[in-house]
Amino acid sequence: MDVNHFGSIVTVLSLLIIVSNAVVVVVLVLMILKNRSASLCFVLNLAVADMLVGFTCFGTAVIVLTRQDFTASRELCMLRISLIISPSAASILTMVSVAFDRFLAIKLPLQYCRLMLDKMVALIIVCLWTVALIIGFLPVIIRQLQPKEYNGTCTLFSIINPKYIIIVFCSCFLPASLIFVYFYSVILKIAYSHTRQILESERISAVSSPAPPPRCHIRDVKAVRIIGILVGCFMVAWTPFFIATSVQACCTKCQLYTTIEDYLWLLSLCNSLLNPLIYSYWQKDVRKKVLQLCCVAKPRISPTRCVTRWETIKTQNPGAERGTEGELPVSCAAIGTVSYCTTNTPNGT
Repeated sequence: MDVNHFGSIVTVLSLLIIVSNAVVVVVLVLMILKNRSASLCFVLNLAVADMLVGFTCFGTAVIVLTRQDFTASRELCMLRISLIISPSAASILTMVSVAFDRFLAIKLPLQYCRLMLDKMVALIIVCLWTVALIIGFLPVIIRQLQPKEYNGTCTLFSIINPKYIIIVFCSCFLPASLIFVYFYSVILKIAYSHTRQILESERISAVSSPAPPPRCHIRDVKAVRIIGILVGCFMVAWTPFFIATSVQACCTKCQLYTTIEDYLWLLSLCNSLLNPLIYSYWQKDVRKKVLQLCCVAKPRISPTRCVTRWETIKTQNPGAERGTEGELPVSCAAIGTVSYCTTNTPNGT
């Protein structure tokens, strides 16, 4: 790919990543100060990691567009690549921690708030970033992971030994993918089970009571759909990159460098743009907060009008704000959390 085209694409993509994740960071900080939710802390860490990915890639794109080439000294190139890999690894590991958080909230709803205390959340985040920095700067620590010769062109394979790709694939991406898929498959199974139970409860209520039964299972179906999108986007964005780089590392005669560095890396970069949309904007509380910020930012739109619109929605659907009876507390809420609903019988039990 042409240097100008590549630099322009990375610049635009990096700016989108920075802006979208910056909005999420502001909203989540305000919500955490108010609710002190463990789930939001993990999503905040994910947004920070993705925003750092955007900053490092934007700096690289600016240098490339300014110099019109990919040349750099060996030390500067090594630092640049390490700074790109570290937040990317942190983003992947944070997605696993988010999956773990959702898994606990669904599997152990009664013990969740007792297990996920502030100290535990802080410990997980510190360990996560420590591992991510070790992964990113591993070629700096272990000189054998750097090639003996460097031609001055700063690319992934020119500054890093192919063995490093195998190490990252086996120690980071593969375990993370398996854990990620396992956690969300369990959540999917629980959501499906509760959907069947709620549908059966509605059927019985429809026969025994003339009152319309609650349509709680719609939220479960939505949770299942979000889970599928989460797993799908993660696998689609990262799997081609790691498979191609592993093949290139094992096959010295293969010439996949251009495809990996010009196209597949951009595809994996898109995951940092999708994360704030999937993990944050689709969550009702975050979406409401973003709407409030937009009302404040645009003088032409009255905040009273937005509040009136929300009150209208609450009037039409009284359960939209308070949730359904028996649902997990707001402090323990998580994307993909299954609704635990009960159906009132005629005798009021």
